[in-house]
Amino acid sequence: MDKVRAAIQQFVDRAYGALEQIDYYRVLGVSSAATEQEIRDAYYKLAARLHPDIHGDDIDAGFRLRLTTVFSRVVEAYRVLSDQRRRRQYDEALAQGLLRLGAGMKVKERVEEQIADAGARRFFLLAQKAMETGDARSAIMNLRIASSSEKNNPVIQEALARAEAMAKK
Repeated sequence: MDKVRAAIQQFVDRAYGALEQIDYYRVLGVSSAATEQEIRDAYYKLAARLHPDIHGDDIDAGFRLRLTTVFSRVVEAYRVLSDQRRRRQYDEALAQGLLRLGAGMKVKERVEEQIADAGARRFFLLAQKAMETGDARSAIMNLRIASSSEKNNPVIQEALARAEAMAKK
C-alpha cells in the first residue's frame, strides 16, 4: 500500500507542476480523437485514484492542496469533454492555443500572458519546463529571476510556491 500511495503522490506532484501547460485531453490521458466512452473510462480511473476523500485525513495539508487542485482539473476536463457542445467549443479554443475554458465558458488566457515583462515571461516559461521534468531547483532559480522583474506578480509567486513545495519532496 505504501508503494501505491507513493506512486499516487509522485503522479500528483508532477501533474500539479504541469497543470497550467496541459490541455484537458492530456489531463485525462486521452487523445483528442477519444470517444465519449474512452473519456468516461479515463475520468473514472483517475477519480478512483485521486478523489481527496479516499486518501483520508492523515495526509499533510500541502499534499491535500495539490491533490484537490489536480482532482478539480480532472473534473473540469471531464465536464467539458463529456459534453459535445462544450467539447466543440473547447476544440476551437484549443486550436487557438488556449488550454482552459473558464466560468461561463469564456476562454481564459494562457497564464504566461499575465506576465507583462518579456524577460520575466521567458524565465517563467523556462521554469514551467523545468517543473515538467521534475527539476525544481532550476524552476526556483528561473522564477526568482522572473520575480525580480515583476516582484508582486501573483502568477509568478504561485508558481514559485509550487516549485519550492516540489523541491521539499
